Amino acid sequence: MAGQNASQRTHRYDAFLSYSHAADSAKADHLRRGLQNFARSSWRQLRALRIFLDNASLAANPGLWPEIERHLADSGAFILLACPRSADSEWVRKEINWWRAGPGARRMLIVVTGGELTWDHGAGDFDWERTTCLPRTMAGMFSDEPRWVDLRWMSEQDPGSLRDSRFQQCVADLAAPLHARPKEDLIGADVTRQRRTKRLVRGALAVITALAVTAGLGWVNAVQQRDEAQRQALLATSRQLAATALNLKDGNLRLASLLAIEAYRMQQSPEAIATLNRLSTDSPHLVSMTSSAKDISALAFSTDDTAVAVGDEGGAVAVRGADGRALRARTSLPGRITAVGFSTDGKRLAAGDDKGNVGVYDLTRKTLRRLAPLPNGVSSLGFGMAGQLAVVDEAGTVALYEESGKKVRSKRRGHSGEVAVFQNVDSHLLVRDGVGGGALYTVPELRTVLESNQLSVPAGQYVAAVSNGGHCFGYLKFGQLISTGLPKLKGHESLAGTCPDFPALPNEEARLLALSDNGRMAVGTASGITVADAQPKGQSGQLRKLTGVGRPSLLRFSDTGDRLASAHGRTVALWNFQQSSRTAHAHGLSLSDDQTMIQSPALATGPDGQVAWSNLMEGDPFGKETRLHVWSPKRRGLLVGGDTLLYDALAFSPDGRTLYAGLSGKVQSWQVQDTRLVKRRTVTFSGRQDDYRDAVVIAPRADGSVVITTDDGAVHVADPSAQRTRIAVPPGTTDPRRGLLSSLSDDGRTAAVENTKGAVDLYDVDSGRKLQSVRLNGEQVNALALAAGGNSLFLEGSKGTLARWDLDDRRFRWQSAEPNGARVTASADGRTVITLSDGGALSRWDADTGDRLGGPDIPIPLHTLSGIGGIGEHTGFVMDRAGTLWTATEGGDVLSWDFSVNSWIKGLCRIADRNLTDAEWRRYVGTTPPPRPTCG
Repeated sequence: MAGQNASQRTHRYDAFLSYSHAADSAKADHLRRGLQNFARSSWRQLRALRIFLDNASLAANPGLWPEIERHLADSGAFILLACPRSADSEWVRKEINWWRAGPGARRMLIVVTGGELTWDHGAGDFDWERTTCLPRTMAGMFSDEPRWVDLRWMSEQDPGSLRDSRFQQCVADLAAPLHARPKEDLIGADVTRQRRTKRLVRGALAVITALAVTAGLGWVNAVQQRDEAQRQALLATSRQLAATALNLKDGNLRLASLLAIEAYRMQQSPEAIATLNRLSTDSPHLVSMTSSAKDISALAFSTDDTAVAVGDEGGAVAVRGADGRALRARTSLPGRITAVGFSTDGKRLAAGDDKGNVGVYDLTRKTLRRLAPLPNGVSSLGFGMAGQLAVVDEAGTVALYEESGKKVRSKRRGHSGEVAVFQNVDSHLLVRDGVGGGALYTVPELRTVLESNQLSVPAGQYVAAVSNGGHCFGYLKFGQLISTGLPKLKGHESLAGTCPDFPALPNEEARLLALSDNGRMAVGTASGITVADAQPKGQSGQLRKLTGVGRPSLLRFSDTGDRLASAHGRTVALWNFQQSSRTAHAHGLSLSDDQTMIQSPALATGPDGQVAWSNLMEGDPFGKETRLHVWSPKRRGLLVGGDTLLYDALAFSPDGRTLYAGLSGKVQSWQVQDTRLVKRRTVTFSGRQDDYRDAVVIAPRADGSVVITTDDGAVHVADPSAQRTRIAVPPGTTDPRRGLLSSLSDDGRTAAVENTKGAVDLYDVDSGRKLQSVRLNGEQVNALALAAGGNSLFLEGSKGTLARWDLDDRRFRWQSAEPNGARVTASADGRTVITLSDGGALSRWDADTGDRLGGPDIPIPLHTLSGIGGIGEHTGFVMDRAGTLWTATEGGDVLSWDFSVNSWIKGLCRIADRNLTDAEWRRYVGTTPPPRPTCG
């Protein structure tokens, strides 16, 4: 048995480990390795003991029991890992019963890993009322209290080191009877062996080290050169991909997006980040791009703009949400889909193909009903408010169907209809031609009221279009839309031409035209899409270029004219003209602008996504003038408050439950409750009332105190229960016409204050001691922001220089060479720096290098009363702790902006809606494609 050499052993294994797989798998393996390694006679000995451990799940195959019996018979001892789970284990009980019937208790060792084990000396057995780690089948097995090892301190998830002193003592307790040697001798032998091994290892290491140092120096140099070469190669490839992405973005934004993402993953360089930002902010009206199996041949929006139907040349029709992402329904017809249209309630979809087939798909029941076909391919169709359907084929036949699907009438017109529209509360049907003519029929008789077969377009070099409602139609020639129409007819005023005037287009050849009923025109050219808004009298209409797609093959407005669908081959692009940016998110929070003075709303963010601002809301939705507002994504509705017309600075407490609002001479605290803001107290600034100045920055601290800077350069501290502040840093000016800039660290411990000599002084708020002074190359400081726990100061100079000052090293980390001229804000950790120019341009900067990474523009409100200042001067902006930028614009909206690289990549993957193909990877990267996709 144990303690014998291999030739003397009578058993194959020194011990058999029995345990619960569910509870002690890691402990069992750890114990097996400890027993095998403990007290080896020499380093050449593979193991000191042979321990049987079954790592398989025996419960899954009862046929393994004969094999287990063979290993039990081949073992010299039985080690039980006892715990409540093993006590309940059928397999453990079977193994114990086998051992009890054979070798018996004298060769059984117990290791407690969980539960309780108590011996009843009076009964001479375990106390089965208190013992929870052993099965009841062991009752009477031991005549004397056995010695057991306690491993309950060991974690199953992390058993720890094999050399742990507590574990070594437990191993020695178990190894002594297995080796048939005293525990002290085994421990001594183990220590001796370790020392001998260490001496051998040290000697060997000395020799190896001497040899390795020489070789290592050369190897390290070679590795460094190799790594640098690989880094430079990756950087070059990254820059090449970024440049290619910028070249492709106007005509193929999907591919450009994928290349830009791969450029960033190869090297997170400023060039790669700037490219991601550029692609994320270009083409702001683009919502999404989706693919079809075949070329797109028909498009239509639902009347409420919430869904879009896409038909292709293979006969498939797909219905998606207006953002293009969620697939709501799918159906098909035998031929190429030529027309699709929704019912007014959005519950049905009609589709026609080039073989004359017509189908109506019930979007609620997910069923398709085929109607009586037309003689020729369908060219147009449309639903009436009462549910009837009008269909026109390529030969000019007009068919009218009831809501049940029964054909009511048909009429041969003799020329094709581009648009079929029900008019005058469904009493008439207007069928208009793409060439400018049209006809009016009564419903359901299809009696002709007005017919016009005269062509009113010149020969050649024109494109014609009709709006969804049939009110606006005309042709485009030489960049100018010429509106045509039928004459007014008594009782049918809706027939009058209502196309507005549009601005002339640039000198590009028009290939496609779409018109809306609300005064919007989209033109497809060889280089993309141009959209023109109506031109009011005496004003210039707006032209905008929709980039990111190639030459469109289809253009279709929604009924409201706020959305546009374009097709290019198998790709559908969806556009929303109410969306000002793909990186901005509107939350339905519109601000009013009733001031003739320039004013940017005070703005603050809280720890749980709250945002607070001080400004009247558009339309005064609360029935009274309220200046203080709190909103968050988790809360339903706005919380309002305030008892003054103007607050100068806002800040949330660290827990987000209190909003501090600063104004001239005081700071108020408002409790953020579930339904309202409740004012708790007001703290007055120290000093004479005549000298009170406006609050600039507020920084609440974890201890309940609040730090406030005022525009005279003073730093105030309001203790939790104080009625007045104490002045930590005295004012820097007494001139009421001169205001000084200031900023506070996020924890309120450091203050940066402009002085009257053009420098910025940095103070420790608690002591009021000046720490250092910073001057920006003689430039006047226009904006400043403390970040990174008060360790970085970002300065904006009068000549447009943006610089980062390191407070620890007392030096400039960088100064930008690009003229900027903007205000600045930074995230609390200092990793994200954003500037806002007077013109409304937002720019992200690389905080490590000072490279400008670009950004979007603040949407310009339709009107403003705030003088001649740029939109940036009317906008408050601040970053929350998650790195999201928030802006609030007078006359505009409260918006949140994605400025993280991860959010840009996520948005670009939505636009791409696919991954790089192997062929594209080899073409643009030049290597074997990796197994991971660009967009997972």
